[in-house]
Amino acid sequence: MADRTSAYAIGGILDRMDAMAREIPGVMSSEDPECLHRMRVASRRLRAALGLLSEEAGLIDARGLFKLVRSVTKRLGLARDLDVQIAWLNEFVNSCAENERPGVLRLTLRLAQSRAKKQPAINRMLTGLSDSRVMSDARARLEGARVEIAMRGDDAGCGDVERATKVIGLQIESVTRHAAALSYPEASDAHHRLRIEVKRLRYAIEIYRGLYADEEGLDGCVATTKKLQDALGELHDADVWIAMIPELMEREKKRAARYYGTARPFARLAAGYRAIASDRLVHRASLYDAAADLWRSSVERDAWGALRTLLYGAYRDKKSR
Repeated sequence: MADRTSAYAIGGILDRMDAMAREIPGVMSSEDPECLHRMRVASRRLRAALGLLSEEAGLIDARGLFKLVRSVTKRLGLARDLDVQIAWLNEFVNSCAENERPGVLRLTLRLAQSRAKKQPAINRMLTGLSDSRVMSDARARLEGARVEIAMRGDDAGCGDVERATKVIGLQIESVTRHAAALSYPEASDAHHRLRIEVKRLRYAIEIYRGLYADEEGLDGCVATTKKLQDALGELHDADVWIAMIPELMEREKKRAARYYGTARPFARLAAGYRAIASDRLVHRASLYDAAADLWRSSVERDAWGALRTLLYGAYRDKKSR
């Protein structure tokens, strides 16, 4: 354990561990998809906190814990994607043409079957997580370090505002660099990469904002990053649909051929699959425009310059004391 640890860093990690653990019963019951969504987000936030705070929290070697949490994020992510796709199909079927409904309903069934198959593995993973020695040992070290800090009254201050300002500042640069992708409507992979960078910026601000006096100003920056992240997320979802529909059509054709001896019965389903692909392709154009407009708006009002000013002002104030 580090000689000087930070109560702020310890609390940042423990709070995110608690947020993830709270959702385990709901995820295992699988009655409310939002439980899984919240746990997935909590696991991503915990990974971000481990990446930024583990040394100041006294977790000198957090690789085992980080790897464990990353596996949770990945497993839940696969299920969450299916939950979102099924929810969208349940809405789309109400607006599609009558001849398209059989295909939409069939695809909804297939995705629901795939989702149901993932639940037992999720439950096994979460049972293992609850019993994990890696998780319990990390929690014990963090809680013990917090008690020691309280007893000696000596808090290292989470590497202070200097480190926080550097981390967030570098992430702003990464976001602005990757935002060039929004000049190219078809650059789907680059748009997705930008979304990841925006998400990292948002998490970094959330992790460190308690170190700054102007938390309200930082909350406004979080709101900006969230809007952009959500817009880019919807754009990515549309890209996923567009890419996966041909594969799903081919898979369903093969099922029909195995069952009936010919792929002809798939013809009654094809209209629904094509309707989904067409809707997502058209909608993608508007989603791209929305994401690009959000970015332009943030640049025009100098949101990123204002964030830099806030950060560096706080750092200079600290240096002058």
